[in-house]
Amino acid sequence: MKISFVIIAIMFSISLTFTVFGLVTFDLSVNEIKKLLGVRNENFAYNMMQGLDNHIEDRISNFEELTNLNLVHAALLESNQEFEKIPNFDQYLNTKEQIEITNTDRFIESLNNEMLTNELVDTIEFYRDEYDYDVIQEIIVTNAYGIGITLLSETSDYLQSDEEWWQTAKTSGKYTGKIRFNENSQSYLMDFAFRVNDVNGKFIGVLQISVSLDDLVEGFIDESELLVTAGRNAMLLDERGHVVVSDGKIFISNSTVPYFVDIVNGKDTGYFELEDDIDNFHLISYAKSTGYRTFEGFDWITIVAQDASTIVGEFEELRQSILLGSVIGMISSVIGGLLISTTITSPLKNLTKIAKSISQGKFDVSIKKSGIDEIKTISNSFEEMIDNIKKLIDMERKLAEAHVKIRNERLTTIGEIASSMAHNMKNPLGIVKSSADILQRTNKQNPELNEVVNRMNRAIDRISHQIDDVLNYVRITPLQKEVIKISELLQIAKKSLEIPDNISVFIPDSDIEIKCDVRKMEIVFINIFLNAVQSIGNNVGEIRCNIQQKESIVTIEIQDSGPGIPDNILPKIFHPLITSKQKGTGLGLSTCKHVVEQHDGSISVQNNPTRFTITLPISED
Repeated sequence: MKISFVIIAIMFSISLTFTVFGLVTFDLSVNEIKKLLGVRNENFAYNMMQGLDNHIEDRISNFEELTNLNLVHAALLESNQEFEKIPNFDQYLNTKEQIEITNTDRFIESLNNEMLTNELVDTIEFYRDEYDYDVIQEIIVTNAYGIGITLLSETSDYLQSDEEWWQTAKTSGKYTGKIRFNENSQSYLMDFAFRVNDVNGKFIGVLQISVSLDDLVEGFIDESELLVTAGRNAMLLDERGHVVVSDGKIFISNSTVPYFVDIVNGKDTGYFELEDDIDNFHLISYAKSTGYRTFEGFDWITIVAQDASTIVGEFEELRQSILLGSVIGMISSVIGGLLISTTITSPLKNLTKIAKSISQGKFDVSIKKSGIDEIKTISNSFEEMIDNIKKLIDMERKLAEAHVKIRNERLTTIGEIASSMAHNMKNPLGIVKSSADILQRTNKQNPELNEVVNRMNRAIDRISHQIDDVLNYVRITPLQKEVIKISELLQIAKKSLEIPDNISVFIPDSDIEIKCDVRKMEIVFINIFLNAVQSIGNNVGEIRCNIQQKESIVTIEIQDSGPGIPDNILPKIFHPLITSKQKGTGLGLSTCKHVVEQHDGSISVQNNPTRFTITLPISED
């Protein structure tokens, strides 16, 4: 990196550090304020939700108390007794059609209890006088057979037993309906129904009350108006995530708010941020309905939303000051760096060119003298370095030539000796093996002798295998190429070995052919198969082969389920005399690499799982 850039970078970094520090401090302050406001708004939402649940619980308790009125019990008991006197009254219970008032049997019409109706009218009037608006829109009281005995409903249907609210109240004791719009009153209502039992707990009827939504959320609206400041809004969501109250008034939405899933998956209370294109974020605090005393809640949710403008507005001037000072500091650092670089970097550029020439092996360079003492000292050091490098390179070249010459002579001698010894050992081993076979055939009835002969044969096989490894490694013969299918070559190698029953070998059918020295390539695959078998050992395992062709190159993969190659051996596994087995020669994989490279291919290995990969050119017809 150029010194001018370093100087500029240092001065720029100092200025940038102050900028980052200022902005980080700003962000930390904003985050802390957001945290405080989130918790505060969360408490607002919780208190509003608790107040709403408390109010609804009071209303439900008051309405449910109507089921205990003596007048209600007396009217229902009388109605049930009179209704049971109707001949074939089962036809009224099973009908699914409305019974019009004008056409209804006069006897059923006479079941309407005028005294109970007047009492319930007084109740409705009481709530209207108390709150100065209609709290209760309608009341329906039915006997045990679903026949209405009051006329305080807008419906002309006497039979209510087929309604969901009637069935639910009868079965469960209580029913709470969804918010619905009443066309006649042009207002939103919620229906509540309660089972009526006599003093012995026997079912005698159902009382249904339609309550104005304005009454249920009145307290919530009053509290939300206190929060309606710039950028803050209190909302009420129903169990589907639809808005019920917003901006201090009832606002029934038909769509789910986009962050409803985050709330559902969250705790009972909490807050989170939403990104916004205008204000950067919205702070959403919420509280879920958890019920109050006997009221289990409607699964409604209170939301207090606050946008960024009310949180960080007062910090914007500070942020602008930080950014302006940072820009001025950065520009000053660049100008100062350029001035300094013009007086220092020119001599250094010359030294840089000299160093580059030296790195490329060009030592015939001229070094210009500089008037700056420090740079002059560096120039003199460069001249001395060039002389020393020339001497070092010459010495290393001579040492390398001598080392190669000695190594080649040693390898040639070792190869000749090893080849001679291997050939000389082959014949005695053959005689020993033949003698052992004769002993075994002539003494079949002697188990002890047979065991000794078997151990001799196994030892002879191990020695023969090691001799073959040495011969394959030192033997240099020309390739005798012929075309053969790779799958067939793999099958030949497999059949040349005794694969234990605990190991499965998978060789795919493939028509891909290569032109190779079949004997030498067979040695390659035998070595790899043998290593895999020895790696798996007595464990249940598998050896799986895969053959793929890409253009004019074929890839052969041989993978086993063994424990793998030790990490300290893996990088040099193809070097001669490297082995992880106590009885190996360390020449097998080195021979494989030599044979594959003779065929203009390559071989590699990886662990986890152990996989040998061989690439070879495809045979050309």
